[in-house]
Amino acid sequence: MWKHVIAAGACVIALASPAGAADIRSSVDAATLDKKKSTPLGLYLTPQDAHAALQADPAIVFVDVRDPIEVAFVGHPEGIDANVPVKIATHRFDGKKGDYVMEPNAGFVAQVEAVLAREGRGKTDPVFVMCRSGGRSAAAARQLIEAGFTNVWNLVEGFEGDSDKASGQRTLNGWRNAGLPWSYKLDERLAWQPTAN
Repeated sequence: MWKHVIAAGACVIALASPAGAADIRSSVDAATLDKKKSTPLGLYLTPQDAHAALQADPAIVFVDVRDPIEVAFVGHPEGIDANVPVKIATHRFDGKKGDYVMEPNAGFVAQVEAVLAREGRGKTDPVFVMCRSGGRSAAAARQLIEAGFTNVWNLVEGFEGDSDKASGQRTLNGWRNAGLPWSYKLDERLAWQPTAN
């Protein structure tokens, strides 16, 4: 059963579940959220919110949805259950965007389902998704929700956070900028491996 409470301008959502699972509390004000970071369920976390929830309930499934090379070069939060990219970078450069083209990972939903099965969890259990700054993870959350997941939380600041418009650097927020535990080294069991679709 869900209980919604509005407090001090931020939405605090507590999830009550069996077996004494900890409450998941959000300090995100959904009304101020950029539309590209929004999801149909409206479940949002800052990195600090997510870290607190994971400390209270390590059984929560935490998926980093960035490209695996991005994870290798930039790092990842400690405590993720898997890297499952929602999009995969190609070697084709898009001059208009000034970036490499990313293509959807056609096996994304099935791969996340496999992570849940490995962890003994189901589509109604909490799943945290994170990318660089909250946009791709919102897209990932939407795919999972369309596939019947009912408890998907978007980390709206991501791993690196939002860009400072003056410098262009990702220094405003995010997991790493919050000083939360992270690493470059990824355990083989958590690393993404392409699979046949």
